[in-house]
Amino acid sequence: MRISKTNLGAVMKSARKNKQLTQMELSEELGITPRYLQAIENENKTPSYNLLSRILSYLDIPAERVFSPHESLLSPELEQLLYFIHYKCNEREISVLLSTAKALVDTREET
Repeated sequence: MRISKTNLGAVMKSARKNKQLTQMELSEELGITPRYLQAIENENKTPSYNLLSRILSYLDIPAERVFSPHESLLSPELEQLLYFIHYKCNEREISVLLSTAKALVDTREET
């Protein structure tokens, strides 16, 4: 599979900003220089698979968003929500989320 450099930089930058991280903070967390992080975000460098894996994990980016950007019809926000539900929630938490979503839909239909 091929990494779309354009997609990778934009996805990383968006996810970093959503987490309200500066390039300095993220680079420290990843153990790289801010300049190297900036080069990745600006699509001048491609990270190793090891670093890419750490980036995706730390920023909670689904790998599909980088490796298959054109296959998803979901918004980035919905993709991130589904990622959290799938990888970060236990069965009880998923049940609570499902009940909440059903209640919201039921309330909307009543109005």
